[in-house]
Amino acid sequence: MNQNEQYYYSERKGFTTEAMTYLMPLRPYLFVIVTLFLLATAAGYVSAYFDPGIIDELMGQFEESYGWIADESPTMIMLLIFKNNTIISLIAMLGGIFFGICPIIIILVNGYLIGVLVFSWVQEYGILVVLSGLLPHGIIELPMIFISASIGLRLGVLTFQKIFRIKEVRFKYELLSAIRFFVTVIVPLLFIAAIIETFITSSILYILTS
Repeated sequence: MNQNEQYYYSERKGFTTEAMTYLMPLRPYLFVIVTLFLLATAAGYVSAYFDPGIIDELMGQFEESYGWIADESPTMIMLLIFKNNTIISLIAMLGGIFFGICPIIIILVNGYLIGVLVFSWVQEYGILVVLSGLLPHGIIELPMIFISASIGLRLGVLTFQKIFRIKEVRFKYELLSAIRFFVTVIVPLLFIAAIIETFITSSILYILTS
């Protein structure tokens, strides 16, 4: 019985111990995901530096897609943020079944977009405001998205190994463990991050930009 099966079937372990047990085999995949994200973010930042027109184009698309959110109540905004991040994380995780392609695409695209936005915000408000706008909720939100993508990448590798019979894989147990971890750990923390982003981060930014 491997570590993920122990996590799925364990009844005696504490919640934190179970979560850490599940995370241990994810470390190499998490390293890959974080590295890709940082590279994509750097690429987005550099692209915006050499072609500022990207910023206007991106902000225009963002305003067109999400501008209506500004008219919603804080609670509704929080729920929309939570819904969006949960869906992205779930797609990154379950989409990884298709040989890990989906989580990699999601991480690269989001990393690039964040890089462009960070460049724009630094130029307009300064690094202090940018850090204040990202860190309060980002220290929870980003790791959860990274972990979701790491799970997806691992499921993709396991799918490859199972299809081509490289090694014995109990895919059902792996998938159930992933879903259980997502529901019990990732979803609650994404909810907390959405609360922080809506009610704390926004207040900090209001104070710093007033």
